[in-house]
Amino acid sequence: MAKKPSYIGLLNAIANGERGGYELFNAWSNSTSDEALQPTLNMIAVREMEHSWAFEKRLTELGFSLRSATNKSLNKHVKLLKSKATDEEKFASFGFGSADDARSETADALLQILSDKSIDPQTGALMGRFISEERDTGRRLSKAFRAMKARKKKQTA
Repeated sequence: MAKKPSYIGLLNAIANGERGGYELFNAWSNSTSDEALQPTLNMIAVREMEHSWAFEKRLTELGFSLRSATNKSLNKHVKLLKSKATDEEKFASFGFGSADDARSETADALLQILSDKSIDPQTGALMGRFISEERDTGRRLSKAFRAMKARKKKQTA
């Protein structure tokens, strides 16, 4: 029997995290009244679920099963995103508009995923695409946040 790859836990964690991301962005997309924001939230929700499926698929290709994880803070965050809170408050729940907005540091953390030199080429390609798309998601959310703020500013002027 082959040795269990060192990155199985990472694949599992990403699959679960991305499934949680789908729940978050799907909840927000369904609750927003901002027609300009909704397509971005829909696209991100779909992307998050696609990532979850891709990582779960890779786990099964390697002979392992997804080990589902429960996350109480996720449930609390989903509840906020389903609520009547403003989109600005919902953006703030992801750190947008705060003084300690650290999304620029996320890129470096994502690259650490590839630090395991035992990762096979197929898994590495999946992770590379994941990193690129996660960065794009951050850019899209930043752009949507700025556009929302501009629309609100224009409405109050």
